[in-house]
Amino acid sequence: LASVSLATASRVINGIDKVSLDTKQRVLDAIKQLNYKPNSIAVELASKRNANVAIIVPEINYTYISNVISGLMEEANEHGYDCLIFTTKGSKKDISNTISKVLSLRVNGVIIFNDSLTEEELEELVHFDVPVVTLGTDLKTISSVSWHYKTEITNLVSSALQRNKEIYFLSVEGSGTIEQRVIKGIKEAFVQNGKEFNNIIELKDSYKETYNKIKEIIPNLPNCLFISTRDSIALAALNAALDLNLSVPNDYEFMAMIGTKYSELSRPKLSSFSIDMKTLGKQGMNVLAKLIDDNKQIITEKLAFEYVK
Repeated sequence: LASVSLATASRVINGIDKVSLDTKQRVLDAIKQLNYKPNSIAVELASKRNANVAIIVPEINYTYISNVISGLMEEANEHGYDCLIFTTKGSKKDISNTISKVLSLRVNGVIIFNDSLTEEELEELVHFDVPVVTLGTDLKTISSVSWHYKTEITNLVSSALQRNKEIYFLSVEGSGTIEQRVIKGIKEAFVQNGKEFNNIIELKDSYKETYNKIKEIIPNLPNCLFISTRDSIALAALNAALDLNLSVPNDYEFMAMIGTKYSELSRPKLSSFSIDMKTLGKQGMNVLAKLIDDNKQIITEKLAFEYVK
């Protein structure tokens, strides 16, 4: 219709200013008449550049994970990237298969928010020629966005011990490295106060089972602070105490390391660390964008947060 070569039409479509105004207008008129829309996959292949980034997360059944993904996708859109989301069930084989699949797709980069991966497994990714950013895990060999937590945990533990509170950690079966780092931080804080920490209550990843177990044992645990990584678990313990008419927060305190809107909705409110998980996702995508431009550097960023009673 435009009576031009394929090369000329391509230059017009791709915005290359080497076409006369008359020729350009004829091509544009033909595009409108034919209702032509460029094939994004073909464009990417032709330019040898993909427009996708892969996001690897656990199963999306927790609010804080959804918040991270929201931030990642919002910022990816600002950079012109499409997101391919891969969920893993936690087994090493499943995670290994997922990473292999991701690397076969010629993505621009990979963001991993999955604390089921060990540091050794994450560090294996540096051998692949693709930018990688981890969220919530601070490594020396891979770019990451995480948060400062040791100082806050030390202050929390020291304050509780000064008030003669007995501290218990509510550990969820199958939890990953984030929980392990929190427990390590609590133990180090106890050592700084000349004490040893062993009060870890093992729980299933279930609100109902947590509620029943805490309701059974809490009458024998006076004047306590219960800490959990997840607010759903801390909330189950809080409700068990309230249903027994125990004094909260005077005698019993409950805290979630990662608070979501549920921490605010509960009455009395759950204490938590104000970690903005959406901001964590946005910062992670910003770091990945920098690495896509220059993958020869390692970028480490830490987010600040505070204890909210």
